[in-house]
Amino acid sequence: MPSRKRSRLWFDLHSWIGLKLTLFMSFVLITGTLAVISNELDWLTHDSMRVEPQTMSERASWGDIYAALHTAHPQWQFSYIVEPIDPWFSVLVYAQTPQGQRRLVDVDPYKAEVRGDRHWMSFQRFFRNIHRHLMLPVKIGVPLVSALSLPMILSMISGLIIYKKFWRGFFNVPRRGRNTRIFNGDLHRLLGLWSLWFLIVISASSVFYLAESLGWQAPPFGKLQQAAQAEFQLEATDIDRYAERAHEVLPGFRIAALQLPTQPGRPLVFQGYTDGTWLVRPRASYVAFDPANGELLGSHRSSDANLHQRISEMADPLHFGYFGGITTKLTWFVFGLGLSALSITGVIIYAKRLQKSHTANKEAQPSSGPWAIAWQGMGYWKWIGVAVIVVALALTPIEAMACLPSL
Repeated sequence: MPSRKRSRLWFDLHSWIGLKLTLFMSFVLITGTLAVISNELDWLTHDSMRVEPQTMSERASWGDIYAALHTAHPQWQFSYIVEPIDPWFSVLVYAQTPQGQRRLVDVDPYKAEVRGDRHWMSFQRFFRNIHRHLMLPVKIGVPLVSALSLPMILSMISGLIIYKKFWRGFFNVPRRGRNTRIFNGDLHRLLGLWSLWFLIVISASSVFYLAESLGWQAPPFGKLQQAAQAEFQLEATDIDRYAERAHEVLPGFRIAALQLPTQPGRPLVFQGYTDGTWLVRPRASYVAFDPANGELLGSHRSSDANLHQRISEMADPLHFGYFGGITTKLTWFVFGLGLSALSITGVIIYAKRLQKSHTANKEAQPSSGPWAIAWQGMGYWKWIGVAVIVVALALTPIEAMACLPSL
């Protein structure tokens, strides 16, 4: 096949993906970008989450936080306590009222004082769920969203092929003062080049999510023995005593979360970080105890994870960029906006080109705008995109009333 004809085929593929899938892809990209800073959006809108930052050594113990929860809400059931994601954040606690309502409780990590509670459908939960599985059942939504990684990869490859000597374009300034098609074309190429590394990270992690959703899940960490089917009564002193033992079991263990037993037979689990292992979730290192008798039920150090488990643990920190605190989050947010803009500028370019062609051939009235032409050019794919967005938003109230998410 002649080189020119091959380039045309790649160009047509690039244009088809950018136009037909733009509604669905833009929705997923924008919600994912907002998911990166969703905790910060919650922080801005809830006074109870904001605390005066202090040093790590000034934090209250896990037992003190546990005692404060039971003092403030003696009848509530608490399932998960998470350390502040930044020094100016409160401790986050998942709870359930006697009436079955799910609540998030905010606790001052330094004073061990409950600052307030709120509905568990927060900005963080909303953007995470709508981006991850569109509020659909996870078995349907996750593969549907993560499958977008495949056309994203094809779009990236085709874009590099049709952009001749693309490596020279990193510092090309978009030409202003000409028509909008040329400006948007230059901007589209510039955004594409600078977002290339980010697109690779997002696409690769999404491919892994797709493989996981289709059955390629990493095995669990270590072997956890069953807790005794016996009644138990946990006190704050017990929590602190178990925390000390956890540090003895895993020297250098930094506890980041505490999973509380909600019924007999469930373990008490400290989760966190060891060995300075990077790009892992807290669950990669843990120490578990039987809450009824204090027996050690199991432990795991993140450095003992196999390759499959390490890849699984890397996926979330890389996909959402939270591994480096607010700095990497803001970086991911900015480049997420860049990817979203890529999708939009691509449609503008295509629509302007069609508008010019249609006007020249008298196939459309000169008054027909580029967006109207693009809308028509999407064909029935636009209704698929609209349906996905409408269904996701319509299911949000139902999701808000659902059971507590798996942690």
